[in-house]
Amino acid sequence: MNIKMVNIEDFAQYSQFESLAEFNKHIEMWMMEVKKCCSKSEYVGLKCLVRFSAKVPGVCNAKIGTMVKTIHDDANGHGISRSTFKRMIKKAIELGLLTVHETTRKNGSQTSNLYIFNRCPHAEPPKQEY
Repeated sequence: MNIKMVNIEDFAQYSQFESLAEFNKHIEMWMMEVKKCCSKSEYVGLKCLVRFSAKVPGVCNAKIGTMVKTIHDDANGHGISRSTFKRMIKKAIELGLLTVHETTRKNGSQTSNLYIFNRCPHAEPPKQEY
């Protein structure tokens, strides 16, 4: 599915969370799962992606280069590579943590991806049986 590039606020319809607090609760649960299968660098990349997903809870459309540069700047020059960030995205998709959609400019060329965090199934209350 290709989505036209707009402001991040216009992507609110893709959020699966009512509030930032709810998003944070689900992320805490996901992080316990992710820590088992990600390297330390991939984990750092995921934490950055989570940080960029706060304006619209659970949705981010920042460029990979922007996020990698932020990590590099925060770590005083000891960041992660673009390929490590992409590897983290692939693992997060396989786990069911993320859904990724390509976005396009008005001229049809591809721009940054839209990253949508999914709800953690372990954070959901158990269904009542009747």
